[in-house]
Amino acid sequence: MDVPITSLQYFCVLAEELHFGEAARRLRIASPTLSQQIARLESQLGARLLDRGPRRVVLTDAGRELLPLAREARRAHRAVLDWAEARRGGSGVLRVGVVAAGAGALTTGILAAALERIPGLRLEMRRLGFFDAPRELLAGTVDVAFTPAPLPPLPGIRAMEVLREGRVLVVAAAHPLAERPSVRIEETTDEVFVAPAGGDPAVLDAWLVDPRPDGRPVRRGPTADDIEGILELCAAGVGVNIAAASVATHYRRDQLAFVPIEDVAPASILLCSRDGGEDPVVRVFEQVALDTASAAVDTGARAT
Repeated sequence: MDVPITSLQYFCVLAEELHFGEAARRLRIASPTLSQQIARLESQLGARLLDRGPRRVVLTDAGRELLPLAREARRAHRAVLDWAEARRGGSGVLRVGVVAAGAGALTTGILAAALERIPGLRLEMRRLGFFDAPRELLAGTVDVAFTPAPLPPLPGIRAMEVLREGRVLVVAAAHPLAERPSVRIEETTDEVFVAPAGGDPAVLDAWLVDPRPDGRPVRRGPTADDIEGILELCAAGVGVNIAAASVATHYRRDQLAFVPIEDVAPASILLCSRDGGEDPVVRVFEQVALDTASAAVDTGARAT
């Protein structure tokens, strides 16, 4: 019996999402294709792996037994590919996940420095949803990830801060606050806020500053799965959002304004990896990131 590694990879992602549409989006394939691949895997293994309901997918006992084995097979397959890359004279592949704007312009500097420090390194960049980084790291689909703090409490994740930057209010260009040089957080209390869909409630509260210092709750409106969706809703005027300042550079458009918020804590951008991992390329990359971040701080201090 020959079980393709692709089928096991598809099964792992579906087991994490428990939703065919979301899993297909992550895999960048059509939902019917994913369904066919899973059905073929079940036929090969002679076991039903998932119970498919009209609204949710649930792992069967067989599915729960297979999942750790499939994850191990996926990690082993990646290790073989990295080994082959090293045998060809490279240092392997580093899969870098990026949430929203990552660490802004610093991300580019870190990547360039890593390529210089690690000869033969091949980088694979992967765009992640707002809350995907811990799950993707633990699943082994990315090796490191740039993501904003805070993270939900989750064992197995190693995190280090590489950047602190101000936060901005994202509004439509026609919004009354769009022309302001800055705003105070209390001035936004009556606004409707667009927020990421799902996610840890404490993380969402921290980003939206909910409740406000005076105790009033934030008015929440539409949600979106990624930064592009949030910005589209803001541009349409259906709500506003709070983002890290680097979003203004990476996602600048005529329909939006990015107004600095005076009196909220800066955003903390983290570089995360799997805790206890022994991949030397990851450890070198982390050191490169810290060195590059430190040099950027020193340069900024001298400039002021």
